[in-house]
Amino acid sequence: MPVSNPFFHRGPIHDRDYFFGREHETTQALSLLGNDQSISLVGQRRIGKSSFLFHLADPHIFTQHGLDPTQHLFVYLDCGSLSGQTPPDLYRVLLEEIGDALADAGNPTALNFETEPTHPLTYRAFEQAFRHLTRQGRRLILLLDEFERLSRNPHLDPDFFSGLRALTARYSVAYVTASKQPLLELTYANASALSSPFFNIFASIRLGLFAEAEARNLLTTLAAGSGLTFSPPTLDLLLDLAGPQPLFLQIAGFHAFELVQTFEVSETSKVLFDSAELRRRFLASVEEHFTYYWRSLSPNEQRVLATLPAARPGLALSNLERACLIIHRNDHYDYLSPAFRVFIQAQPIPGLLQAGPVAIDREQHQALLHGQPLLLTTTQYTLLMHLVERAGQVVTNEALEQALWGETYVEDPERLKSVIKGLRQALGAEAARLENVRGVGYRFLP
Repeated sequence: MPVSNPFFHRGPIHDRDYFFGREHETTQALSLLGNDQSISLVGQRRIGKSSFLFHLADPHIFTQHGLDPTQHLFVYLDCGSLSGQTPPDLYRVLLEEIGDALADAGNPTALNFETEPTHPLTYRAFEQAFRHLTRQGRRLILLLDEFERLSRNPHLDPDFFSGLRALTARYSVAYVTASKQPLLELTYANASALSSPFFNIFASIRLGLFAEAEARNLLTTLAAGSGLTFSPPTLDLLLDLAGPQPLFLQIAGFHAFELVQTFEVSETSKVLFDSAELRRRFLASVEEHFTYYWRSLSPNEQRVLATLPAARPGLALSNLERACLIIHRNDHYDYLSPAFRVFIQAQPIPGLLQAGPVAIDREQHQALLHGQPLLLTTTQYTLLMHLVERAGQVVTNEALEQALWGETYVEDPERLKSVIKGLRQALGAEAARLENVRGVGYRFLP
């Protein structure tokens, strides 16, 4: 009988039994919030920021870190729905959400602000509600998800943000903003908003990739909860596909679980499912995410990513690491995952030829294999470039001769073979990509 798939990736995680990793970040955040310190939570798209906010707001979790559920009130707001609201509208929405949170905590009458629903809510009335909460012993923590949406609200000026800042000075209030970029790097509809002291009160916490142990724990624990044990080779395959990226791990685990259920076999029976089908399903699911990440990069960052790990240290590498697209390990940078590397190698870049593990940077007159420079003679470089430009096609011996030596004819059939031999030696383990089509010519297999 099919078992319910424990892996999901359609939205934020609310159930702590399905939340993995982030122990250090959780401890750090709740320690700061326990002292009424506001936090700027920063992380790449789909890295788990919303899930982390819900995790912090779980009474079972924050109680373990010394916060008191009878005092600390966590209020979650999705700023995506607030991007066009005026300050009076925002004040009312915030207080309504606080009222709902109080009701959920079993104290529905704790909040009191006097104004008719049709009347604009003034900042004074807004502040009075916070004073009322503080007198009741409440310590308010506002979780502002998708904060960049709020930053683009044209109605919000320095006075609005300064008003929020003033609440933290007078009452027990802390904010947690979640955004892809740090607060000071966001684009604000009202650029003068950055002059507000609001932006000086935040400690920053960045959500990055999982450690490998956290990634393996997610896969094995969720699978085990449904009676399935992934074999070591399967775990390795899932990590090759997803890397230590939380969402991609969920997607890879989901499809692996579905395939096992389809074939009605257990990993413990040593029957392996079709790994090629798993790869196909995974790539189909993550293609839109890979594409989004790629298109969000600058041309220079794209080139640096495509020529990794030959890229030199600099701002582009730092940005790529912060974007969780590359990993620094053993004194060098590597791609998020082998599957992501294959995707990058297929992306067109002006001046850069890519075919499989080979990239040719025409601007630098350099050939790379798996991101490492190839030591080639001028003739070998020209031959490789000619074949890579026509990857997958058979190029005749005559065409190669002309590409290498022009119209000058020399009756020496061994001349081309000698260059081919030297190029194969330079390609090493990838030499088989240089295929001899007997009696016709050669082809580079991408």
